[in-house]
Amino acid sequence: MTQTIAPAATPQQPAKAAQSPLFDLLARSWTLEAAITDVALDRAGKAAGFALADGRVALMPLDDPESPLARMRVEADSGRSTIRPREKPVAQPILTPELATGAPLLAPSNMIGLVAAGRDGRIHRVTPRGQVISLCNKAEPIFALAADGLGRLAIARDGRTDLHDEDGMARQAGLLTPGPAHALAFAPDDRSLAVALKESLIIGQPRKGYELFPLGGSGPIGFSADGRWLVGSNGKDGIWLLQRQDGQIARIGKFRAAPTSVTFCRAADAVFASGAFRAAGWSLATPPFGNEATGALKTGRSGLVLIDKVAAHPARDLIALGTADGAVAIAQAGRAEEMPLRQADGAAVTALAWSADGLHLVIGTANGEAALVTLPPQLFK
Repeated sequence: MTQTIAPAATPQQPAKAAQSPLFDLLARSWTLEAAITDVALDRAGKAAGFALADGRVALMPLDDPESPLARMRVEADSGRSTIRPREKPVAQPILTPELATGAPLLAPSNMIGLVAAGRDGRIHRVTPRGQVISLCNKAEPIFALAADGLGRLAIARDGRTDLHDEDGMARQAGLLTPGPAHALAFAPDDRSLAVALKESLIIGQPRKGYELFPLGGSGPIGFSADGRWLVGSNGKDGIWLLQRQDGQIARIGKFRAAPTSVTFCRAADAVFASGAFRAAGWSLATPPFGNEATGALKTGRSGLVLIDKVAAHPARDLIALGTADGAVAIAQAGRAEEMPLRQADGAAVTALAWSADGLHLVIGTANGEAALVTLPPQLFK
């Protein structure tokens, strides 16, 4: 991975002492009024939504009138790429009213924009332009939310998980559970639902039956792009990895902190997690069944600050790393070299995600700093 873009020489280039020249050139950033707890991007690739701890959602369009792609030029004699600074201020985000008591849960809507669910029971659809449409006002706590892209919402309440049609919110099916699920995920291949509980994991579909696995925890879960694998945090000191075809399980521990972020990298055929001093990764070609060292991928430099968030590029073997002190870097899977992107400012990276086309990296922090970073393909070799 090679950084090949340089700032254009111009006295008008804006200076931000807290950030690198690369970040200043590529990022649109904002200071919001509350901590950011999560990010989600709509399925149409129009907008990114930031969940705020005060119950609101901040919306930013991915389209940029002064995109770095439009400000880039290639020198004819050397082939070197340069990029000029912005000439106009970035547009301000759209802020919704308070939609929840505490931070809302976010998921891409099956129809338009995002769905925001409050732990107080309220559910809204939020369009990319900030229009808020109430879907449900039941005073019943919601603990987890997921959408399958085909019209269904999965909603975890205390003692059950329900499937609803998003259009009209008619209830399709329900699954009784021992307590509330802390995470939900739909498999991309067969749209079966994974329900993560404190002591177990349930996977299946209504009318087709469910399987129960001894994989408890309290952290995030996620499927691989082909649906063959499922990974989750045990909520303590590591992760578990389930191969769905035969039910084999790998348990990987001894992390410095409970992983709060897990991701699959399709291009590298690997899985990654936060909670260590570098991105913790393993190759799925040689899974760590029985031995945690099998298939281990040393990715990024080992430092003194924990990695709090990881996000895999949708098409390249690149992993974005967000640290507990606010720094963001990009590393190639299995390589120590990093491209620093955002400098540390003391506030943890709490949200990190790529757009579906891999052009934008979305960043949110504990002190309310939000950013959309556009990364031209020329930046990587």
